[in-house]
Amino acid sequence: MKGLTEDILDGLLDPVGRMQKPRLSGITIALDRGVGVRAIEDLASVAGPYCDYAKIAWASALITRNLDEKLEAYRRADIDPLLGGTLFEYCYLRGRVGRLLELCRRRKIHIEISDGVAEIPRADKLRWIEAFAATGEVFSEVGGKIAPARGEWTQLVREELAAGAARIVVEGREIGPAGKEIRADLVHDLVDSFGTEVLVFEALERYQQVWLVKQFGPNVNLGNIPLSDVLTVEAFRQGLKEHTLLDTARAATLGEPSPVPAGVTL
Repeated sequence: MKGLTEDILDGLLDPVGRMQKPRLSGITIALDRGVGVRAIEDLASVAGPYCDYAKIAWASALITRNLDEKLEAYRRADIDPLLGGTLFEYCYLRGRVGRLLELCRRRKIHIEISDGVAEIPRADKLRWIEAFAATGEVFSEVGGKIAPARGEWTQLVREELAAGAARIVVEGREIGPAGKEIRADLVHDLVDSFGTEVLVFEALERYQQVWLVKQFGPNVNLGNIPLSDVLTVEAFRQGLKEHTLLDTARAATLGEPSPVPAGVTL
């Protein structure tokens, strides 16, 4: 139940077409770099409705002591936990992907599958996407962390969707390499080919987040959002911060006088 303050504030908030949970687009994937259960509960109490998935970063699941508690804390908050793509690469290099698959099956946990660092034959990656897709959602990452993507982008995406990937994650270093401008042509080519619903753009950096929201609106899918930035990103989506304030105001009632409530004198 909403409190009095929340009820009044709701009347101040302009609708921007933001999809609500469970949403098909406009998802936010938070990046969990090692927080505890209480931090998850704090996130849920303040920004739970704006966070859809939480990725246990890199291969850190292997050294997280309270992993089961964290998974359950996210689920109680209606936030789906997700294992990072580096964990898949770590297991692949050691011949242990079968054990990782069994973990995902038993715990009903989603996974990101990537080949951003390890040299993984194309057929192997597609085969494992298909296998993991039978146990949960697969977020298949395209793009390199060290070197650029190997192969033609649209072909890579088509193959991974056909293998069973639920979403395609575009590596953040490919979207906007550190110190360089956003690769607008690449992003627009992908959106023109596949739309925004199946694409997730990694956007750890604020300039990436703002650019993507400005280009594609409040329901663009964003990944690798630090837990502490979930509310900030939602503010970008809804025009509640200076970066996107004017963009959403133009679509609403910019310039119209506000009525004065009864009993209030100015």
